[in-house]
Amino acid sequence: MSTPSLTNIPAFHAVMTTGSLSAAARRLRLAQPTVRRQIEALEAELGVALFTRAANGLTPTPIARTLMPYALSVLEQAAALHRAASAGAQALEGVVRITTSRIVATHVMPQVLAQLAQQAPGLRFELAATDVAENLAHRAADIALRFTPPTQQALVALRLSDVAVGLFAAAQFPLPADMTDLSDVPFIADDREALILPRMAQAGMPVPRPPVLRCDDPLAQLAHLQAGLGIGLCQVKLAGRMGLRRVLPQVSHAMPCWLVMHEDQARTPRIRAVFDHLKAELPNWI
Repeated sequence: MSTPSLTNIPAFHAVMTTGSLSAAARRLRLAQPTVRRQIEALEAELGVALFTRAANGLTPTPIARTLMPYALSVLEQAAALHRAASAGAQALEGVVRITTSRIVATHVMPQVLAQLAQQAPGLRFELAATDVAENLAHRAADIALRFTPPTQQALVALRLSDVAVGLFAAAQFPLPADMTDLSDVPFIADDREALILPRMAQAGMPVPRPPVLRCDDPLAQLAHLQAGLGIGLCQVKLAGRMGLRRVLPQVSHAMPCWLVMHEDQARTPRIRAVFDHLKAELPNWI
């Protein structure tokens, strides 16, 4: 088996994640025949069939599914190489990739990164807004802000102050005068993930009646909370900036928070500078 060309791996990854040659071609901004040739070239190099052809598109073979994590790791390492090459060894410039939750990426990072950009205009940022933990060991990101304990080895993990979470409603939302629990008010929860209600019960928070809205998108949950559809969970500091009204203020949950980077990155000036800035500023916002 010959060593596969790195040139063909993006095509394999794109077809695996989009499900078709045409969608992969659009993502890669290549012609569809070019993507097809790259897939065929990779199959020839590896000596295996990666996809079965059908009228409705391409179906990955079992070996393709086995190889997918390796392809992803190669692409993440390549992206990290480009970020590392984006600045001189000691320069406070270049690209830093940060991953955090969608709520924080939307409502916290704009202010924090704008401030940093004024201090270090040579820095550039990539922001992965996702509620799925990125693999820092594979260099999927340089810095992560996480609300679950990091489990990977060789990471520098700084425990920040816990993030206070409470129950909130829009200022115009009509609340019962003698409200003592959530049994008689509309509540906003998640849908298929089914995490919010069980975690509320585990934390000793009052469990509401069947929700008025179920949605797995946290930004959509927050938008409906703002619009006055019902009561929902929100970070306390964020709720204050949004003008939301605290409901049952005795009910509170402390959400643990970690700022994480790979230990090798601690010696890279631009990454260390961003890490230190986040360490100093994030507690003011979350």
